[in-house]
Amino acid sequence: MCCLNHNYSAQETSGPVFNSALESPSKERALNAEPESAVTLQDLEPRDTAILKALAITGIILHNFFHLIGPTHQNEFTFDAARFPLFIQTMLRPQLALQAFFTFFGHFGVQVFIFLSAYGLAKSHWDDDSSWAGFMWSRVKKLYPDIGLVVLPWVIINCILAGPGWFIHVLGLQTLLLLLGVSTIVGFGLPVVGPWWFIAFIVQFYSLWLPLRSFARKFDWRGLICLAMICVGLIYLINPWLAHRELNLLLTPIGRMKSICLGIAAARYPLRIPGWVAIASVTVLMLGSAYYAVWPLTFMAALIIFLWSYMALRDALRRLPLLERLGRYSLFAFLLNGLVRLAFLPYATTPAKQLLYGAANLVATFACSAIIYEGVHRRKKVIAPASPLDCEA
Repeated sequence: MCCLNHNYSAQETSGPVFNSALESPSKERALNAEPESAVTLQDLEPRDTAILKALAITGIILHNFFHLIGPTHQNEFTFDAARFPLFIQTMLRPQLALQAFFTFFGHFGVQVFIFLSAYGLAKSHWDDDSSWAGFMWSRVKKLYPDIGLVVLPWVIINCILAGPGWFIHVLGLQTLLLLLGVSTIVGFGLPVVGPWWFIAFIVQFYSLWLPLRSFARKFDWRGLICLAMICVGLIYLINPWLAHRELNLLLTPIGRMKSICLGIAAARYPLRIPGWVAIASVTVLMLGSAYYAVWPLTFMAALIIFLWSYMALRDALRRLPLLERLGRYSLFAFLLNGLVRLAFLPYATTPAKQLLYGAANLVATFACSAIIYEGVHRRKKVIAPASPLDCEA
């Protein structure tokens, strides 16, 4: 679930379809002669990224609520072949179908935020000559004040209710390592507030950005494809071995490199996703839900389906200002949804109440996020819509 701000100006460039040979950036200007309707992923504007964030965080919030109360479980960080048949069985029960759908597929919204994170940096920091320390400090200054508005009160409340000694002993080290961005690579796994794993993820991604950018500059789109394939291979080869050590590559940028590489490529090359690629992705998603051999490819497949669907509905969705506004709140929605849901989960005891309180949780999360966001950003001259993203999990 994801949300970090990167300012960029959209480049008005059209180009070949997703399956065609990628054009080099030097050829992009020649493609401007194509009709304006031939919109590519490279042409995404701040309004588009805000809407994408709104749609993705909505799916994530509903997933984070429903997966705790129903029989269905997702193949997000681990795979179990029994989960897909159970999902199908639950979908056949109308009163549980919506809950099962978001439980099984809602977590894929995280891939959208990962894509947008890479996309935003490839737009705004491609020619930046900052040092690694300078770049990281610029990210910390943008991200951590907003994180602190939620995490710090959470720490204080826990210290008041359970005592500072208890908090330091039980949660102190994990929380510190989470904020430093290393909790998921030293064996702590998911934090006590589950969605906050993305805090460590995004810090790790930022720390890798400059090497990734240098690699992409040197080896262009071919290198990005090779890098993504290598990281998929690592999931197959290393992840089962790491599981015994409480480590999981899917909590790190290595496990999500496919979405990162697609984000970089979409920002630098004029990509379009044709319908047949989206259909093939649906096939991969279904097969990967049932068979481990295909499972690591489901994350990219879901992202492609999401992006293709958005581009197909783009004109209609851009006429809904509410979606753009909700996208501004995605960072705080990411930080808050794991806490807000605690007020509603005890009451979701029947299918009807699950839907009722799931919707109430969604509205309450966005309402709280809006209050904090508007309070923090009211006096700022430049606010989130001018940026391509807020990153979340």
